[in-house]
Amino acid sequence: MHDDLMTARTTTDEEEEFRDLAYIVSHDLAGPVRSMVAFSQILKEQIGENLTDDDQLHLDLIVDSGQKLTEMIQGLLAFSRLNTVPRVSTVCDLEIVMARCYMEAQPRLDATKGLLNYPRMPEITADPARMFTLFYAVIDNALKFRRDDAAPDIRIQVEEKPDCWLFRVSDNGVGIDPMFYDDVFRPLRKLHTDDAYPGVGMGLTLARKIVIQHGGQIWLEPSGRGGGLMVAFTLTKAP
Repeated sequence: MHDDLMTARTTTDEEEEFRDLAYIVSHDLAGPVRSMVAFSQILKEQIGENLTDDDQLHLDLIVDSGQKLTEMIQGLLAFSRLNTVPRVSTVCDLEIVMARCYMEAQPRLDATKGLLNYPRMPEITADPARMFTLFYAVIDNALKFRRDDAAPDIRIQVEEKPDCWLFRVSDNGVGIDPMFYDDVFRPLRKLHTDDAYPGVGMGLTLARKIVIQHGGQIWLEPSGRGGGLMVAFTLTKAP
Protein backbone atom coordinates (compact mmCIF):
# COMPACT_ATOMS: atom_id res chain seq x y z
CA MET A 1 0.00 0.00 0.00
CA HIS A 2 2.84 2.35 0.91
CA ASP A 3 4.67 1.55 -2.36
CA ASP A 4 1.51 2.23 -4.40
CA LEU A 5 1.09 5.60 -2.68
CA MET A 6 4.69 6.55 -3.39
CA THR A 7 4.29 5.53 -7.06
CA ALA A 8 1.16 7.66 -7.36
CA ARG A 9 2.93 10.64 -5.82
CA THR A 10 5.91 10.19 -8.17
CA THR A 11 3.60 10.09 -11.20
CA THR A 12 1.81 13.24 -10.02
CA ASP A 13 5.13 15.02 -9.46
CA GLU A 14 6.29 14.09 -12.97
CA GLU A 15 3.07 15.38 -14.49
CA GLU A 16 3.47 18.67 -12.63
CA GLU A 17 7.05 18.96 -13.88
CA PHE A 18 5.89 18.48 -17.45
CA ARG A 19 3.19 21.13 -16.98
CA ASP A 20 5.75 23.55 -15.57
CA LEU A 21 8.01 22.88 -18.54
CA ALA A 22 5.17 23.50 -20.97
CA TYR A 23 4.40 26.84 -19.32
CA ILE A 24 8.06 27.89 -19.35
CA VAL A 25 8.43 26.97 -23.01
CA SER A 26 5.17 28.60 -24.14
CA HIS A 27 5.33 31.75 -22.03
CA ASP A 28 8.67 32.50 -20.42
CA LEU A 29 10.77 31.59 -23.48
CA ALA A 30 8.39 32.37 -26.34
CA GLY A 31 7.61 35.90 -25.11
CA PRO A 32 11.16 37.30 -25.38
CA VAL A 33 11.66 35.64 -28.76
CA ARG A 34 8.49 37.25 -30.13
CA SER A 35 9.65 40.62 -28.82
CA MET A 36 13.06 40.20 -30.44
CA VAL A 37 11.52 39.46 -33.83
CA ALA A 38 8.90 42.21 -33.56
CA PHE A 39 11.33 44.97 -32.55
CA SER A 40 13.80 43.93 -35.25
CA GLN A 41 11.05 44.26 -37.86
CA ILE A 42 10.02 47.65 -36.45
CA LEU A 43 13.64 48.81 -36.58
CA LYS A 44 13.88 47.81 -40.25
CA GLU A 45 10.73 49.77 -41.07
CA GLN A 46 11.77 52.89 -39.15
CA ILE A 47 15.30 53.12 -40.49
CA GLY A 48 14.26 52.05 -43.97
CA GLU A 49 16.55 53.31 -46.72
CA ASN A 50 19.20 54.44 -44.23
CA LEU A 51 20.17 50.81 -43.57
CA THR A 52 23.47 49.69 -44.99
CA ASP A 53 23.72 46.33 -46.68
CA ASP A 54 25.41 44.90 -43.58
CA ASP A 55 22.70 46.33 -41.30
CA GLN A 56 20.02 44.81 -43.52
CA LEU A 57 21.77 41.44 -43.44
CA HIS A 58 22.19 41.49 -39.67
CA LEU A 59 18.55 42.39 -39.04
CA ASP A 60 17.39 39.72 -41.47
CA LEU A 61 19.50 37.17 -39.61
CA ILE A 62 17.96 38.24 -36.28
CA VAL A 63 14.43 37.93 -37.66
CA ASP A 64 15.11 34.57 -39.35
CA SER A 65 16.79 33.15 -36.25
CA GLY A 66 13.98 34.39 -34.02
CA GLN A 67 11.34 32.85 -36.25
CA LYS A 68 13.21 29.54 -36.32
CA LEU A 69 13.53 29.58 -32.53
CA THR A 70 9.79 30.23 -32.28
CA GLU A 71 9.13 27.15 -34.45
CA MET A 72 11.44 25.09 -32.25
CA ILE A 73 9.62 26.24 -29.11
CA GLN A 74 6.25 25.41 -30.66
CA GLY A 75 7.51 21.94 -31.62
CA LEU A 76 8.85 21.26 -28.12
CA LEU A 77 5.60 22.54 -26.63
CA ALA A 78 3.57 20.20 -28.85
CA PHE A 79 5.80 17.31 -27.76
CA SER A 80 5.40 18.30 -24.10
CA ARG A 81 1.62 18.43 -24.42
CA LEU A 82 1.60 14.81 -25.51
CA ASN A 83 2.90 14.01 -22.01
CA THR A 84 0.79 16.49 -20.02
CA VAL A 85 -2.61 16.58 -21.72
CA PRO A 86 -4.74 13.49 -20.96
CA ARG A 87 -5.21 11.22 -23.98
CA VAL A 88 -8.78 10.65 -25.13
CA SER A 89 -9.71 7.05 -25.90
CA THR A 90 -12.75 6.76 -28.15
CA VAL A 91 -13.86 5.26 -31.43
CA CYS A 92 -12.06 7.33 -34.08
CA ASP A 93 -13.07 7.27 -37.74
CA LEU A 94 -9.83 7.69 -39.66
CA GLU A 95 -11.83 8.54 -42.77
CA ILE A 96 -12.74 11.85 -41.10
CA VAL A 97 -9.15 12.32 -39.94
CA MET A 98 -7.84 11.87 -43.47
CA ALA A 99 -10.44 14.26 -44.88
CA ARG A 100 -9.10 16.93 -42.51
CA CYS A 101 -5.52 16.12 -43.49
CA TYR A 102 -6.39 16.40 -47.18
CA MET A 103 -8.05 19.78 -46.68
CA GLU A 104 -5.03 21.03 -44.73
CA ALA A 105 -2.58 19.79 -47.37
CA GLN A 106 -4.62 20.81 -50.43
CA PRO A 107 -3.02 24.26 -50.96
CA ARG A 108 0.44 22.71 -51.06
CA LEU A 109 -0.75 19.83 -53.24
CA ASP A 110 -2.25 22.32 -55.70
CA ALA A 111 0.89 24.47 -55.68
CA THR A 112 3.15 21.48 -56.42
CA LYS A 113 0.66 19.55 -58.59
CA GLY A 114 0.96 16.77 -56.05
CA LEU A 115 -1.25 13.75 -55.40
CA LEU A 116 -2.45 12.23 -52.13
CA ASN A 117 -4.21 8.89 -52.54
CA TYR A 118 -5.64 6.75 -49.76
CA PRO A 119 -8.19 3.91 -49.50
CA ARG A 120 -11.22 3.66 -47.27
CA MET A 121 -9.88 4.21 -43.75
CA PRO A 122 -10.93 2.08 -40.77
CA GLU A 123 -12.24 2.95 -37.33
CA ILE A 124 -9.89 2.47 -34.38
CA THR A 125 -9.82 3.24 -30.68
CA ALA A 126 -7.70 6.37 -30.38
CA ASP A 127 -7.49 10.08 -29.63
CA PRO A 128 -8.89 11.82 -32.76
CA ALA A 129 -6.81 14.99 -32.28
CA ARG A 130 -3.61 12.98 -31.97
CA MET A 131 -4.53 10.87 -34.99
CA PHE A 132 -4.77 14.07 -37.03
CA THR A 133 -1.37 15.17 -35.75
CA LEU A 134 0.09 11.75 -36.60
CA PHE A 135 -1.21 11.44 -40.15
CA TYR A 136 -0.65 15.08 -41.04
CA ALA A 137 2.93 15.00 -39.69
CA VAL A 138 3.73 12.07 -42.00
CA ILE A 139 2.00 13.69 -44.98
CA ASP A 140 3.70 17.03 -44.28
CA ASN A 141 7.05 15.25 -44.17
CA ALA A 142 6.41 13.75 -47.60
CA LEU A 143 5.40 17.12 -49.04
CA LYS A 144 8.37 18.90 -47.52
CA PHE A 145 11.04 16.51 -48.76
CA ARG A 146 9.92 16.31 -52.37
CA ARG A 147 12.18 16.23 -55.39
CA ASP A 148 12.61 19.29 -57.56
CA ASP A 149 12.07 17.30 -60.75
CA ALA A 150 8.88 15.46 -59.77
CA ALA A 151 5.48 16.38 -58.36
CA PRO A 152 4.78 14.80 -54.94
CA ASP A 153 3.02 11.43 -55.17
CA ILE A 154 1.92 10.31 -51.71
CA ARG A 155 0.18 6.95 -51.36
CA ILE A 156 -1.33 5.44 -48.23
CA GLN A 157 -1.93 1.70 -47.90
CA VAL A 158 -3.89 -0.01 -45.15
CA GLU A 159 -3.57 -3.67 -44.20
CA GLU A 160 -5.68 -5.44 -41.60
CA LYS A 161 -3.83 -7.62 -39.11
CA PRO A 162 -5.36 -9.86 -36.40
CA ASP A 163 -4.97 -7.27 -33.64
CA CYS A 164 -4.01 -4.05 -35.41
CA TRP A 165 -4.04 -2.03 -38.61
CA LEU A 166 -0.82 -1.55 -40.56
CA PHE A 167 -0.44 1.76 -42.40
CA ARG A 168 2.17 2.51 -45.04
CA VAL A 169 2.67 6.07 -46.26
CA SER A 170 5.05 6.16 -49.22
CA ASP A 171 6.32 9.04 -51.35
CA ASN A 172 8.58 9.67 -54.33
CA GLY A 173 10.71 12.30 -52.60
CA VAL A 174 14.39 12.60 -51.78
CA GLY A 175 14.33 9.74 -49.27
CA ILE A 176 16.68 9.15 -46.34
CA ASP A 177 19.88 7.15 -46.05
CA PRO A 178 19.00 4.04 -43.97
CA MET A 179 21.83 4.82 -41.56
CA PHE A 180 19.82 7.87 -40.41
CA TYR A 181 16.45 6.11 -39.96
CA ASP A 182 16.67 6.23 -36.16
CA ASP A 183 17.98 9.79 -36.05
CA VAL A 184 14.95 11.40 -37.69
CA PHE A 185 12.71 10.32 -34.81
CA ARG A 186 14.76 12.35 -32.32
CA PRO A 187 13.57 15.84 -31.32
CA LEU A 188 14.97 18.71 -33.40
CA ARG A 189 17.16 16.39 -35.47
CA LYS A 190 17.54 17.60 -39.07
CA LEU A 191 19.44 15.95 -41.90
CA HIS A 192 19.29 18.96 -44.24
CA THR A 193 20.08 22.65 -44.01
CA ASP A 194 17.34 25.26 -43.65
CA ASP A 195 18.12 26.58 -47.12
CA ALA A 196 17.42 23.18 -48.66
CA TYR A 197 14.39 22.18 -46.58
CA PRO A 198 12.80 24.44 -43.94
CA GLY A 199 11.53 23.14 -40.62
CA VAL A 200 12.88 22.23 -37.20
CA GLY A 201 12.73 18.44 -37.28
CA MET A 202 9.79 17.62 -35.00
CA GLY A 203 7.24 16.03 -37.34
CA LEU A 204 8.35 12.39 -37.14
CA THR A 205 9.22 12.85 -33.46
CA LEU A 206 5.59 13.71 -32.73
CA ALA A 207 4.40 10.87 -34.97
CA ARG A 208 6.54 8.32 -33.13
CA LYS A 209 5.37 9.52 -29.72
CA ILE A 210 1.69 9.27 -30.71
CA VAL A 211 2.07 5.80 -32.22
CA ILE A 212 3.80 4.50 -29.08
CA GLN A 213 1.13 6.07 -26.85
CA HIS A 214 -1.46 4.08 -28.81
CA GLY A 215 0.40 0.80 -28.39
CA GLY A 216 1.82 0.70 -31.90
CA GLN A 217 5.19 0.64 -33.63
CA ILE A 218 6.64 2.91 -36.32
CA TRP A 219 9.57 2.43 -38.69
CA LEU A 220 11.00 3.62 -42.01
CA GLU A 221 11.74 1.80 -45.25
CA PRO A 222 12.65 2.82 -48.81
CA SER A 223 9.49 3.38 -50.82
CA GLY A 224 10.91 1.76 -53.94
CA ARG A 225 9.63 4.66 -56.03
CA GLY A 226 12.59 6.64 -57.24
CA GLY A 227 14.41 6.81 -53.93
CA GLY A 228 11.45 7.94 -51.83
CA LEU A 229 10.57 7.06 -48.25
CA MET A 230 7.91 4.87 -46.67
CA VAL A 231 6.73 5.52 -43.12
CA ALA A 232 5.04 2.40 -41.71
CA PHE A 233 3.21 2.18 -38.40
CA THR A 234 0.64 0.07 -36.59
CA LEU A 235 -2.42 1.14 -34.59
CA THR A 236 -4.64 -1.03 -32.40
CA LYS A 237 -8.04 -2.01 -33.74
CA ALA A 238 -11.30 -0.67 -32.34
CA PRO A 239 -13.06 -3.26 -30.13
